Parts: sequence; structure tokens; C-alpha cells
Amino acid sequence: MTVGLLAALAGALFAATPTRQSPHATPREAFDRGRTAFGRAEYKRAIEILHPLLYPEVLLDSEGEVVQAHRMLGVAYLFQNQADEARREFHKLLELRPDYRFDPLLDPQQVVDAFNAVVKEEETEIASFEARRQQRDRDMAAHRLREERLHPPVTSILRYERHAYLFNFIPFGTGQFQNGQRRKGWLFLGVEGGLAAISVGAFATNLALYGLNPHRKCTVPQTVDPGGALEACPANKIDHAQESTSQALTHVQVVSGALFFAAAIWGAVDAIRHYQRDVPMPDPTTETPSPAAAGVHLGLLPFGLAGSFSF
Repeated sequence: MTVGLLAALAGALFAATPTRQSPHATPREAFDRGRTAFGRAEYKRAIEILHPLLYPEVLLDSEGEVVQAHRMLGVAYLFQNQADEARREFHKLLELRPDYRFDPLLDPQQVVDAFNAVVKEEETEIASFEARRQQRDRDMAAHRLREERLHPPVTSILRYERHAYLFNFIPFGTGQFQNGQRRKGWLFLGVEGGLAAISVGAFATNLALYGLNPHRKCTVPQTVDPGGALEACPANKIDHAQESTSQALTHVQVVSGALFFAAAIWGAVDAIRHYQRDVPMPDPTTETPSPAAAGVHLGLLPFGLAGSFSF
């Protein structure tokens, strides 16, 4: 019997002990716990949790949460028979939202009547609250207007450079320069230019020295037969020096030409792999052209192929 009495007394003391908030709980977490207690009609517990969030200073960041906290405290105080505290919270609520009203269809009639009584008693003061709120809104709007005039928003125009797909098939690194690959473009330009120069030079030299049919010389004197025709030169006495030189030049021409076309095809395939039709261009008012973008124009202009355009 004594043990049961002590247990009951301990339980009563524990129930009467005020619930302290965790020192590590954030104001938002405490607000959620207070709202949960209010929803369960645990008004005393809701007061213990929500009151420290508003007094002596407001700890909540959102104005909406502050409004809801005053509303819940006012209702909780009212149901705890603390009329003065309820009036204070309703007054704070009207300071924040002068047009706030409880809904007779959703809220208890006791709460609606008590709140409307505060509204009626402080009608003049509520009008001043509304006037101050409107003035504050006008001041904020004027401030924003002044800021916009002093610091107008910068309109960013996105410009694109359109690359021609045909340039990928033009040799001498044209596609690489268009894609912004300057180093690779100069490499293809040097290799293909050198091979083209060798092939054309070998052809021009061969044509200038030996013509289309290289002359063969006979190393022994040739006699004329009775018919007046020049006797044929013995096969082992024919000088093939010019013919051999011509054939060597032709070989150089063909090999260098084949290598040129192989390099040109390689360059076209590489340019197509890295091709982009529309490439964003830097804003000339805020940025300097990138080396890649500059390389396109520097590489194409010597050949008269600067066909990229912006839109």
C-alpha cells in the first residue's frame, strides 16, 4: 500500500514538472513540437514550448511562423483560462496581420468571440496598424525602385557562332581551326602543306626537265641504213639516266600526293568528330575572346574562308 502511494505521488510530481526544451533543439524543431502539442489539445505543454520562442526575443526566422505561434499561444491561453495573456497574444497577432480573423465555421466559437472582442476594443489601433503596414509596403516598393534605377539589371545576350559543316572537308587544318583546336590545326597545315609542296614541286620539275616523254640517249654512234633511216640503238647501249630520274621524280610525286590525301582524310575525320554547329561566344563587354575562338578566325582568314557568323 505504501509503495503504491509513493509511486502515484512520484507520477503526479513528474506530470507537474514543466517540460524543458532540449538545449540542442533548434527553434524550428521546437515550433514543430509546440504545434504538435497544440494539435493534440495539450495547451499547457504548447505554452511551455512556444512561449520561449517569442519572449524575451523572437527566435523564429519566418514571419509566418511568428504569426502562427502568437495564434496558438492566444488560443492556448484562452483554454487555460488566462484571459489577459490571450488578449496580449491576440493583440500581437493583429499587430502583424491587422486583417487577420478567425473562421466561425472552423474555429471554436469561444475563440472567435474572444478575438472579435479584442478587434472591436482596439479598432482604432488596428487601423493604425494597417496604415503602418501599408506605409511600410510603400517604402519597401520605393526602395526597390530606387535600387533598380541606381543598379539596373544587366541584360545578358547569349550569342552563338555558327560553324559551317563544309569546312570539315577542307584540308590544311581548316576544320581544326574552326573547332578551336589551334595546335592541331597548325600541325595539319604544316604536314599537308609540306606534302602538297613536295608533290607539286616534283611534278613541275619532271615536266620542265623531261616533258611528258623523257629522251633516251644512245651511248654509241648510230648509222643510217641505205633507206635513209636511223639504225636502232642496241639495247645495251641505251642511256636510261634521264628516264630513271624522271621515274624517281614521278615516284616522289605519287607518294607525297598519296600521303597528302591520307592526311587530308585524317584531318576531315578528326574535324567531324569534334564539330559543333553552334558555339557560345563570350560577351565582349565582360569577357575577352578565348584563344580557341580567336584561333577560328586566325586560321580561316588566310584562306579567305571566314564564313562563321553570329546570331
